This record gives sequence, structure tokens and C-alpha cells, in this order.
Amino acid sequence: MIKKDFMKEIENSLKIVKREVDKNIINGDISKAKEAINNQLKGLVGLDIMTIDTISFSSVIDIISREDEFNGEKYIALGELLCLQGFVCQSTGDEEGQIRYYLKSIDALNEAFREDSDIEKRYFQDGIHISDLLSVYDLTINENKKIFKFYEIVGKYDKAEDILFYMIKKSNKDKNIISMGINYYERLKNLSDEVLEAGNLSREEIEDSYKELMNIC
Repeated sequence: MIKKDFMKEIENSLKIVKREVDKNIINGDISKAKEAINNQLKGLVGLDIMTIDTISFSSVIDIISREDEFNGEKYIALGELLCLQGFVCQSTGDEEGQIRYYLKSIDALNEAFREDSDIEKRYFQDGIHISDLLSVYDLTINENKKIFKFYEIVGKYDKAEDILFYMIKKSNKDKNIISMGINYYERLKNLSDEVLEAGNLSREEIEDSYKELMNIC
């Protein structure tokens, strides 16, 4: 199977499972919604939800990487399905589960980009939505780093900046976070004005923030 065909299979499977999950949630059949997600996880990614809940995400990466084929696409499928799992938790008022699965979804999408930076950004739309939802919670620094990284990947530079300065404040101006921010602005400086404006940051704003961080460290 070629890469394009596998991605098409993933797209079709995700459309089907999303409809099924929506229908089951409306009907109040949460167990069927979770079962539908789990079946697709096993079919597309080769892992079930119990395994994903039990092992670390680095172990998930190790398992997926063993085949070394279509890994970027598998991480997209994993991210989308974990997003759905979080949505099911949200629909039942399970806030802890919602946050946990949404963060795992962001992990998977970040890994998809690391695996294949040419993956179309349209596959990251759900990730943008859940990152916006997660940004209202009092997350740990490490959790915020995941969202910060994702926002940069999808070109939401203003939102990444918001997360960055939140982390700087929350960490009491930790030098490592400031250094991470300086590196971030140095990467942005290499982008065109058009790309920066699309990300809602001007070159002037970047220079101002960069100078601010340089003065802190």
C-alpha cells in the first residue's frame, strides 16, 4: 500500500468512527462510543486504549516505530482517535479524562509532525481546537510545553507566545523557559512577514518580545 492510499483509508475510517461516536453519544450509549474508538485504534494504529492508558507515550512511540512504515499517518490517526476519546469524556463530565486524552492527542500530533513535517496541516485542525480548550486549565509546565510546541507547528504564533509568557510567569522566570522563548523568537525571525502576519504576530512584536527576554536572562 502506498502512503497516499493509507492516508485515504485513515480519513475514511475517521469519518465513519466520528459519525458513530456522535450517534452513540446522542443515544446515551457511551460504552458503544468507546468501543468504536477502540476498534479503530486497533485497526489503524495497532494499539488498544487499555495499552495506551497503561504505558508511557515514549513506549507508544517505540511500538509504532517498530514497523517503520506510515508512522506519521499512524500518529495522525492516533491523535484524532484520542481526541475523540477525550470528547467522549467531555460529554460525560469526566474532566480529568478529557484533559488526559486531549494532552495525549497533542503528543501524537506533535510526533506526527516530527516524523513527517510535510504532513498537510489540515489534519491538525482538531488539535488546534483542543489546544484552545486546554489553554484555560492550570496545566503543568511540561503539559504547557506540549501545547506551545503544537501551536508553533500549526503557525499559531500569537497563541504560542501566550503560552510561553504564561510558563515564564508560572515558573518564576525559569532560565530554561526563557531560553526556550529566545530560541522560539530566533526561529520566528527567519520567517517571512507574510507567514508571521498569518500567525498573528508582527516582526516588531517579535523583536520587542525577544529583547524583553534577553533583558531578563
